[in-house]
Amino acid sequence: MTRIRIGQRWKREPSASPLDSIALELDGVDLLSGAVEESLAEVVPALVRAVASLRTGGRPLAQVSLAEAHLELVLRRVGAEVELLVVSLARPARLMRPPVRVDAEELTEAVKATGARFLAEVTQVAPKSVSGPLAQALAEPLKQLARPSRPPDEEPARPSVKRVEPPEPPGFGFELRDAGARGSRAGGRRSPSGTLAPLLGPGEVWLALPGKPEAWKVQAPPFLTVLELSRQAVELARAVELKEPRFQLEPAGTRSPLLLELETGKARVGRAGVPFPLTGMQLAASLFHLGEALAATFAEEDRTQVGNPYLVELAERCREGLSHLRGPVEPPEQSGAAREKRTRTTESASKPLKVPGRLRRLRFERLWEQRGLEEAEESRLLLGRHGPVCCSPQAAVAFSRKDGTRLWRRAAALGVAASADGHAVAADLSRVYGFTGRGAGARWLHDHDGIPLGPLLLRKDGLLLTLSEDRTVVAFAEATGREVWRLAPPRTQRSWLTTQGHRALVTTDSGYVYGLDLEDGQVRYRMRAPLPFHGAPVPWGRRFLALLGRGSHWALLLADAHTGEAAWTHEPDLTHPSAPLPVGSRVFIAGEREREGMLLCLDAKGQRVWERPLNLGPGPYALSPLPRAVVVTSASGAAARVASSGTVDWRVGAAGEPLIGALPARTARGVTLVPGERVRAVDPRGGQVLAEVRAGAGLVALQADVRLNLYFLDDTGALSAYRLGSHFTVVE
Repeated sequence: MTRIRIGQRWKREPSASPLDSIALELDGVDLLSGAVEESLAEVVPALVRAVASLRTGGRPLAQVSLAEAHLELVLRRVGAEVELLVVSLARPARLMRPPVRVDAEELTEAVKATGARFLAEVTQVAPKSVSGPLAQALAEPLKQLARPSRPPDEEPARPSVKRVEPPEPPGFGFELRDAGARGSRAGGRRSPSGTLAPLLGPGEVWLALPGKPEAWKVQAPPFLTVLELSRQAVELARAVELKEPRFQLEPAGTRSPLLLELETGKARVGRAGVPFPLTGMQLAASLFHLGEALAATFAEEDRTQVGNPYLVELAERCREGLSHLRGPVEPPEQSGAAREKRTRTTESASKPLKVPGRLRRLRFERLWEQRGLEEAEESRLLLGRHGPVCCSPQAAVAFSRKDGTRLWRRAAALGVAASADGHAVAADLSRVYGFTGRGAGARWLHDHDGIPLGPLLLRKDGLLLTLSEDRTVVAFAEATGREVWRLAPPRTQRSWLTTQGHRALVTTDSGYVYGLDLEDGQVRYRMRAPLPFHGAPVPWGRRFLALLGRGSHWALLLADAHTGEAAWTHEPDLTHPSAPLPVGSRVFIAGEREREGMLLCLDAKGQRVWERPLNLGPGPYALSPLPRAVVVTSASGAAARVASSGTVDWRVGAAGEPLIGALPARTARGVTLVPGERVRAVDPRGGQVLAEVRAGAGLVALQADVRLNLYFLDDTGALSAYRLGSHFTVVE
């Protein structure tokens, strides 16, 4: 008996898009186990259209995507029956169960009844903005399912075997059975529907070594095996680069994993296998060549698969991996243009001012001022190589450090995401553009689906990552602008993004934290917290800190960035807490308790070491690090330095009217800048005030560069720059 079941929770929690579980049961067995939070407005019409296309003979293959569960339901018409395959494209890529055949008429009746019932329920419960488009999407497919039809005549498929031997040992070979048969029966039509089905034929993949033609073998659909092996090849290349001691290769379908000792260059099959020579670089290159060979073989057997997006993605990943393995190319010494310019070391940023004695006073003088910046209250102020960069939701502008000359400006109707190094991604209604540095023209452009972007932009491992509407994470290839992956967390209005190692970490106000592979956007883990998250994760070694809470109940979470496993959760009993700040082996967090400011210090195990009253006035507060200490600032301009031992080294009082919010202190050249209506330069060791510069109560951002130039951005859109004019020291 075939039955389709849809969850009922979405009726009690109506939203813009119904989200709930969907099950396809055959004799009580759910083929779609794990599909618990899918967009029903997308999945149900897709399923109805797929079955209708099979019934009318339009296409012999169809595919339904369940994006949240990373599952693909593949349907293939076989006479009076329909073959069902459920494929997981998560890690590891695999067939969830062997192919199942069901009666076509029985499946049609189940889908027709489910589609009609869902449409009636949506019309009653959901708003018209949802029910209207859904009715249009389901009307014609439901009519097609209601019409009588007979199975189309098909020629039986001819069995075929395509065997590709390894080019040389060590190397991988593969065997495809019925290669091209599934796609050829589609009549040579190019269609996005059913693009995965022609790739799921049975076969095997094996590793050939000198003297061992089949040292290691995987019996599974070769495409899924090679897809997973290509992903693991990227991880293997990263492990070799990081000089990790060992690596394990274990795709779905293998009986024994392939264990690789990276330090000795030996490998063995299983724990008790005999070691044989195989280096990590050799294995990674062989895996990438395997992916390219498989994609080419599918295209040769069936020319309609040349543009198959799954094969295109596999081939691009393998080509990019091989390019990384080739290593850098030395430029010719005789060509001066080929030589790289010397770059300053980052150590200069921490060098204090060179003065003959003890520093007592500083004098700053205005350097330049720029007015008319847009949406200053929502802007970020960054420091680039040549000067400050002001990033607002609709525009990003870079200015020269010397005289305030505008170096470049990027503006677009749907937002701009920019970084301090000059990279920017701009979006309008039909295009997305990529810019690098001062050039006026875009480095690349692509078609765009019209979602807003920015203003946050992160660069990591050849990717440009940004947020859309502070919710959806989008990753573009830095060189080509191709959209590599996208994550839209369900039931979420606000997301925060950061990167740590090879992970992209996303926290949401729905209480979920996602750990994604930077390379392909695969969700490696999704952890649910009892409270909503507030703010981006804060990296701390191999782990990350995250703040979560609601109302007066707040907590601090520490979890492993690679696995998502929570180490501990601490409830600080504070309101208006600051973002956590790790300094060495301690974690600091500031907030209010009974309207009094408090600073808490936790150790690596989440145990409270000490807490101290701040006496800085009302919160909220901001934290910034110093060597073996932390500086706490408030919106009033008051600040205090607290050592890791809990000693309050110094405290300075308020500086005029309070700011819109608390800003963190900045330290440059051995001077700490405390934000306030009057920005004060303070000796970080003793707390002596060395200088004061009036910034105004509308100050929204403060930066200080390695030359001790100060940059103030206020809520009126004015960006002011000050330089160090003179200093006064006491020589003893």
